[in-house]
Amino acid sequence: MEVNREHIRALLFEKVTGSISEEDNRLVTAAIENDAAVADMWHNIREELDNDKSRRFMAGIDETRGWNNIQPQLRSHSKVFLLRKWRVAAAVVLLIIAAGGIWYFSGRNISSGPATLPLAQNTLLLRLSDGKDIPLSASAGNTITAGAIKLVTSGNRLTYTAPENAADEWATLMVPGKLDYKIVLKDGTEVWLNSQSSLRFPYAFKSGNREVYLSGEAYFKVAKNEQQPFIVHAGETRVEVLGTSFNIHAYDPAKVTTSLVDGAVVSSKEDIKVKLSPGYQSVYEDGKFVTTSFDTYNTLSWMDGTTHFRDEKLSSIAVIISRWFEVPVIFDNPALANETLSGAIDKRKPLDVFLTNIAISSGVQYYYKGNVLHLK
Repeated sequence: MEVNREHIRALLFEKVTGSISEEDNRLVTAAIENDAAVADMWHNIREELDNDKSRRFMAGIDETRGWNNIQPQLRSHSKVFLLRKWRVAAAVVLLIIAAGGIWYFSGRNISSGPATLPLAQNTLLLRLSDGKDIPLSASAGNTITAGAIKLVTSGNRLTYTAPENAADEWATLMVPGKLDYKIVLKDGTEVWLNSQSSLRFPYAFKSGNREVYLSGEAYFKVAKNEQQPFIVHAGETRVEVLGTSFNIHAYDPAKVTTSLVDGAVVSSKEDIKVKLSPGYQSVYEDGKFVTTSFDTYNTLSWMDGTTHFRDEKLSSIAVIISRWFEVPVIFDNPALANETLSGAIDKRKPLDVFLTNIAISSGVQYYYKGNVLHLK
């Protein structure tokens, strides 16, 4: 008996979530064994969904909310999608948004714009103290000499050697959208910069404090030196450590989040100080600090090229899109800015993949006008 391919697709999602009946499992197993296209479909679904990261994300999804979001979309496909486990289906569709790689409602053309977005030229730069900009290659090893400084690039990593008398010389590493980049400072401290972030640093540290200036977001793994505290100036705050690992989100200078992974840090603004323990973060805003616990996986996911969000306003997601893909975002309907979504953005995949998925799950449409992204 010929089986509807879309019905098989639906059963595959039930199978990967463990909600399939014995009878349907026999049916879909036979289809996988006898139909190469179904076998490929099964492989792709498992690759995207059957892993620890996806299971962790799925465990935190509000299935009722997810079902409410996708139910209107499912109604129009009721003849071909025969999922009985509706709440599982809602969770799975939201998980697909997080994975960003599978298009559940096949054959539906959401975009009225071009298939790919023309991005601005990504230029990774090191700005020297004299104002000269040195482009850095993010693809191959390269050695650059700037006076007494020897810079070595390798993939997405910069190291350098400098004499001790270079402490008065500073440079600024500037990372554009779509990229992230690591630099190893003179003392061995590793700093991983997120998209559209910059780090101003001295080539060598004088006696006393080791100080750097951050704009944007970065993860620090500070080399321990009890004689020289390491200080990060970020927005309106400063973070002081001896040797530890932490993340700072400071795209908005008036709102700075410091998240401690291990060790200890003191985040301060003038005479206000907050000491953090591992697993806790401080958020500075409106002249005060608020301390809460945080999810390390979600906070540091940007280092893997993704950013995760749960019940996040579309206005906040638009900021991330603009930052990571270097494209302005305009809401044709301002009310959309307050809509909330759960999922993830993968900067390594075309932006249209994410936009198509949110269009499927929420009904938010998009198009490009020139290099500007419009949401409606």
